[in-house]
Amino acid sequence: MNFVGNPYLMKQLNRSAILGLLREHGPLSRSDIAKLLNLSPPTVTRIVSQLIAEGLLREGETTESATKIGRPRTLLHFNFLAHIVIGVDVGGAKTTGSVADLHGDILYRKTVPSIPDGDRSRSLPAFLDFLEDLLEAAPAPREKIRGIGVGVPSFVLERDGTVVWAPALGWRDVPLKRLLEDRFGIPSFIENDVNLAALGESQFGIGRGIRNLVCIFIGTGIGGGLILNGELYRGHGGAAGEVGYMVPSPDLLEHSYDDEFGCLESLAAGPGVVRRAKEAIRKGGQTSLVTDNGDLDKLTAKQIFQAARDGDALAQKVVTETVDYLAQAVANVACTLNPEMIILGGALTRSGDLLLEPIKERVRRVVPFWPKIVLTQLGDDAVLQGAIALAIRATQEDISVQEGVA
Repeated sequence: MNFVGNPYLMKQLNRSAILGLLREHGPLSRSDIAKLLNLSPPTVTRIVSQLIAEGLLREGETTESATKIGRPRTLLHFNFLAHIVIGVDVGGAKTTGSVADLHGDILYRKTVPSIPDGDRSRSLPAFLDFLEDLLEAAPAPREKIRGIGVGVPSFVLERDGTVVWAPALGWRDVPLKRLLEDRFGIPSFIENDVNLAALGESQFGIGRGIRNLVCIFIGTGIGGGLILNGELYRGHGGAAGEVGYMVPSPDLLEHSYDDEFGCLESLAAGPGVVRRAKEAIRKGGQTSLVTDNGDLDKLTAKQIFQAARDGDALAQKVVTETVDYLAQAVANVACTLNPEMIILGGALTRSGDLLLEPIKERVRRVVPFWPKIVLTQLGDDAVLQGAIALAIRATQEDISVQEGVA
C-alpha cells in the first residue's frame, strides 16, 4: 500500500491507513503494521510516534514474536476515547441525546419530551438548550468533542444541513447545521432520521457487513433509508427512500398529498391504521374495540393489533389490509433496488409477530429474487446510533488528515 506522489500526500495516506487498520483490526505491533500495509519499519515508527503523541494510539501489552527470536513486540491499540462525539435523535414525541466514543459505545445519554404541537418558537430554543445541557454533562472536556450528528424527521439539504420541513417540530427551512456550529463551535451534521436508522443498522445493527440494504420505518409516518454500495444514498434533494408517498392503488391518484402524510402512510402508518378501524366501526362492524360509552377518540394502533391477536374479526381485517399495503411497498422496493436486506422498524413493528411473516409470504409470491426481510435489531435506538455513526465518520476523516504528520 505504498502511495506514489508528493511526499505530503503519501504521509497523509499512510497515516490514514495505519489508523484504519488499528481501528478495525487492532491491536497490532509495529512490525505487523509494516507487513500488512507494505510500509517500511522506519515509516511506521515515525507515523506511530506522531499518533501516540496526539493521543490517537496507545501502547499496550507486549508479546513474543512469532518466531520467538528477537525482542518482544509491543501491541498498539486505537484509542477510542481520544475524542468523543454527540448523537441526537429529534422526534415528535421525545428527543434523545448521547455522548459516545469513537467505537460508538455510549458514555452518557439523556431523553426529554419534545415540545408538542409543532411550535417552532418553543421547540427550536428548547432543542438548543438540550444540546447545551448534553455538552455540559459530557464526561470529557469540550475540546475533545469533535462532532455532533442529528437526526430529524424531515428532508435535509445535504449542501448546508437545512431542515426543509419537519411538521412535528414546526421547523421549516431551519439552517440547523449553521445554528449549531455558530453556537457550539463544533462540526455538526444533520440528516433525515430514517436515513440515520439505515446507517445505524449498517454500522452497529443487523445490517453490519451488508453493502446494499433498505430500512423502512413505520410509526406515525412511513419512511425509508437506503444504503447502496456501502454508502448512504440521499437522491436528488435528499428525498430518496420516501416510501410513505408510494401509491398502492390507482384510485388514490386523485388526492393531493402536498403538505400531508403521503398516500401509503395515510393508510398503513399508525394513524392510518386507526382511521381505517374507526371507519369500519362506524359502518357497523362488530368489534371488542368499542368501549361501553362508544368513545373511539383514544383508540390506538397497539390496541387494534392486540385485538387481532385475541381473535377480533374487524381488527384482523384491518391488520390484514395493513400487511397488504406494506407488502406492496416492500415488493416495489425489492424490485427497484434489489437490496440484499430490507429492515423493518418503527413503533408499528413492535407488533412484528403479525407483520413480518405475512409480509415475507406476500413478497415471495410476487418477487422472484427475495431479499432478506428482517426486523430492526437496534429498535428505538436505530436513529440515535446512526447519528453517532455519522459524527464518527466525519471525525475519522478529520483525524486521518491532520497536519504535521511525521
